[in-house]
Amino acid sequence: MIKVLFAPLQGYTDAIYRQLHNKHFGGIDKYYAPYLRFEPNKEPKNSVINDLLPDNNKDIDLIPQLLGKDMGLFIEHTKRLQEQGYTTVNWNLACPYPMVYKRGFGSGLLKSPETINELLSEIIPKIEIPLSIKCRLGFESKSEINGLIDVFNNHDLQEIIIHARTAKQLYKGTASPIYFNSVVSKSKNKLIYNGDINTLDDYNNLSEILGYKPDKLMIGRGLLQNPFLAKELNGMQYDNEYRKKTLQAYHDDIYTHYNEKLEKSHILRKMQTFWEYFSYNFENQRKVYKLIKKAVNIQKYEDRVAEIFKMPLIRK
Repeated sequence: MIKVLFAPLQGYTDAIYRQLHNKHFGGIDKYYAPYLRFEPNKEPKNSVINDLLPDNNKDIDLIPQLLGKDMGLFIEHTKRLQEQGYTTVNWNLACPYPMVYKRGFGSGLLKSPETINELLSEIIPKIEIPLSIKCRLGFESKSEINGLIDVFNNHDLQEIIIHARTAKQLYKGTASPIYFNSVVSKSKNKLIYNGDINTLDDYNNLSEILGYKPDKLMIGRGLLQNPFLAKELNGMQYDNEYRKKTLQAYHDDIYTHYNEKLEKSHILRKMQTFWEYFSYNFENQRKVYKLIKKAVNIQKYEDRVAEIFKMPLIRK
């Protein structure tokens, strides 16, 4: 049994997305929420706070993710989340975007392992629930992971999820599982692999590189592109008739929920964002996404969706 962790992606995997993915596809061990960013004299967005409310995340195992470096605020938010019923939190040391790392948040902290060590030394004794970490192989060099593991080994962490890219790579190029593999035996904390698992073949190739079949993975874009992936990794197979019927029901459900939640002026943009990855389910992905992007109003959007669901899915 392969446990699949659904990686958070800002702008995509909100509470509605998570709930309806679980309803229509399932197969996820834990969903990770997009990060709650905190810094002094700046309150987190209400939309982010609301997204984490237990009432908005029923029937799924959700892990909140925190992004920031202020020790007091980290402890404060962790205690509040614990009071809401959460039993663990994740610290984001992976976000590679300049607007984040230039403030010393996310992957920006990877440039300062000593700061990470100091913060962990202060935080862990003062929180009552386990802490996990999501990081990258390094900021500029993949070999930086060696020094980072030395730091993490000073602390008892629930697990460390490693996206096998550097921050400088963003999401470009290919992941480097060989660097992940080089520190597995060195780490006293459990390591979880993340990066470029989009198909069953990708998982099998990863297993060959690692020399074993990992029983726990984090997947992000692969699940956005193919929401059946978690169950396919565990041996489930679906014909295209079932897949198309399920994909359409999922789309219609998520479209209805966003219609109920969002202002009319925001719905079209939200659904166009959704199709950036959802279009990968279709044989002609570029044509499908182009049709969606050219929809100038809701009626045009609905007409294009009806047209698209008459097109063939990618072959399985």
